[in-house]
Amino acid sequence: MAILFQQKLLDHSAASDEEVAALSLTCADRQRHRLAAMLPSGRAVAIVLPRDQTLEPGDLLLSTCGQTLRIEAAPEPLLCVSAQTPFELMRLTYHLANRHVKAMLTPDAIFIEPDKVLREMIERLGGQVTTVKAIFLPEPGAYAGGHHHSHHHNEHGEPQALDDHMGQVGESLSIAAHQRRSPGGKVS
Repeated sequence: MAILFQQKLLDHSAASDEEVAALSLTCADRQRHRLAAMLPSGRAVAIVLPRDQTLEPGDLLLSTCGQTLRIEAAPEPLLCVSAQTPFELMRLTYHLANRHVKAMLTPDAIFIEPDKVLREMIERLGGQVTTVKAIFLPEPGAYAGGHHHSHHHNEHGEPQALDDHMGQVGESLSIAAHQRRSPGGKVS
């Protein structure tokens, strides 16, 4: 039977002193909130997190039976994109960003997931592409907010999802706008 992990430990000091099992996951698997996997020991685990949570290297999960699991980043096949000059590398970064490609940036290279079409485009633009096996930690993006989570509460003080909160804010603004309208349809 699989060990069920349903909770992230926000306070790493809350982890038990017992040996912590480690699970290495690719970037794609770390983005999932439901996952079945095998530990190196051969033990099956199931991870079931709330929809808004993903996994990051270093995260600790707590099982329903009190066991702790540490998430690690697994090496995976990647394309390493380089160029002759910093300007050419910046130009390649622009073209990849224009296609909303997840990318890990370093001063001398861009790392992306393997893609034949993108590889051909990069080579056509003068970039050099090699296949490597490395840990993939792509930039989270300007709107991702990093690893911080906003916590909103309803009128009873209970936690509320950000989407729910924003939907209620939007609804309140819409109602207020309609209440300000005069009978002729103009805003007063």
